[in-house]
Amino acid sequence: MSSYSPELIPECKETQLIRFQSRVVGLTTPARRHSMKIINLCLLISCIFSGLVGLAYLGFDPVVRSLILKKLVLSNTSDTFHIWEDPPISPHLKVYFFNLTNPDEVFNGIDKPRLIEVGPYTYKQKWLKQNITWHDNGTISYKTRKIFTFIRSESCPTCDDEFDNVTTLNVPAISAYYQSRNAPFYTTWSLSGVVWGLGYKPWVTQTVHDLLWGYDEPLFKLAQTFLNDPPPFDKFGLFLLKNSSKESDLGMYSMYTGEGDPYTLSNIQSFNGNQKLKFWNSSDCNRVHGSDGASFNPYIKKGDTLWFFNDQLCRALPMVYDRSISQEGLPGLRFVPRKDVFMSEKSYPENSCFAGPNRETGDGVFDVTVCQFDTPIVLSWPHFLNAEEKYSKAIDGLKPDPKKHGFWFDIQEVTGTTLSAKARIQINMNVKKLKNFSSLSKINDTVIPILWFEEGIDELGTDLINVLKQAAIDPLVWRQYILYILIGLLSTLTLLSMVAVAKVLANRASVAKVERVREQVENIIHGQIAGNDSSAQLTQPMLG
Repeated sequence: MSSYSPELIPECKETQLIRFQSRVVGLTTPARRHSMKIINLCLLISCIFSGLVGLAYLGFDPVVRSLILKKLVLSNTSDTFHIWEDPPISPHLKVYFFNLTNPDEVFNGIDKPRLIEVGPYTYKQKWLKQNITWHDNGTISYKTRKIFTFIRSESCPTCDDEFDNVTTLNVPAISAYYQSRNAPFYTTWSLSGVVWGLGYKPWVTQTVHDLLWGYDEPLFKLAQTFLNDPPPFDKFGLFLLKNSSKESDLGMYSMYTGEGDPYTLSNIQSFNGNQKLKFWNSSDCNRVHGSDGASFNPYIKKGDTLWFFNDQLCRALPMVYDRSISQEGLPGLRFVPRKDVFMSEKSYPENSCFAGPNRETGDGVFDVTVCQFDTPIVLSWPHFLNAEEKYSKAIDGLKPDPKKHGFWFDIQEVTGTTLSAKARIQINMNVKKLKNFSSLSKINDTVIPILWFEEGIDELGTDLINVLKQAAIDPLVWRQYILYILIGLLSTLTLLSMVAVAKVLANRASVAKVERVREQVENIIHGQIAGNDSSAQLTQPMLG
């Protein structure tokens, strides 16, 4: 056989093709496997971080709420206690008097009252907490002394409370007549003689200062001498007790501190040691509850009914959500009195507990005679806003306006802090015709306005706003940051998953391609081997 052997050709070709196939597979597979390891590692890290950030996002609100509630609870060492004890705010009191311009005609029954509104007479308030006592049942008791200072610059241009005279109803004289309406003849005759001797008329002209903060009243002094149950003071003033510095004149409030249940924070537990008043016909209407208006319970919702308790109103007022507001970037909710407040039992049967004999009944008015020393005082919204038409028709000079005369509280819903407030109430007197007394024998039965006032807060100071933002806004900002991070991680995770799927599909396609090449090579090799075998047989020497 010669040095060149045809039998070796197929073996050489097969070896070269196999080496070529191995090189193709060896060059592509390790690189792809390395990239897949990196992608899998990135997926694992992204999953771990996404899970951690997701848990942080889900647990953020409960943790922050728990921290805020813990911070709000009052204790003698907490920061919130010092703010509550000496609030850095300047509440105001604005008073608008109704000047009675035709008293003779009114009390002679020939004309309806013609009123001219004068004011506002504006006073700044300073609140001083006194007799602060901590109790084991999670409450704190206190008295609030209010100091009023007349602010000429914030009053009407010509207003001066010490020099401006106002003609209005003589509340002490009319009250004396009213309380003696069913007395024997000799009592009514004696009372008429005393009033005549003092030169009294059923109306009076006094300075704004005296009408508000008090002046000597001889009738009260006589009552303390001759009556078994006289009024507990010798001066008369519409806001006499508001400006009092006597401990005995200040009501004792007990309020929940939030200890044990932070959601009870700022709710009144009792007034003067009583959890119920004694004026009305049911325990619900007599119940002492709600807030004193300085702050409310934390985490308020739009569907909540808030209660505002004030001893001068002799009841708690329900308030409901009206709209959302913002003050210096701090969000809040506006709450207004529920529509049934000051409604009659005819329009709202649940208010029957406030009804009683000889009390004024009608929509839009609230008779408080029973808790005002039997003085026929009737409360309403200013200018008889939302009251029955019969009340405004009986008076000339009233122009109700919801924007000027509405009642509302703006409250920060997280902390329950009052951001601003306009508590507006009108004081009226129910003047009845009393034939036993000549001074009231001709007048038509009329609910006559005396004044209306606005007590509240215009806005909180910047320092306090910044403190509240830490609780109300900062957590929302941080939660938004966490959400953005979570979205970024999830987006990265999604992208990596798509890349991994693409890599897997590409690898599968590559493997399939290699398999096809391998099959083609094998076919070629086997075909060539078969051809070579045939050629070899044909070229073998013939043996003879």
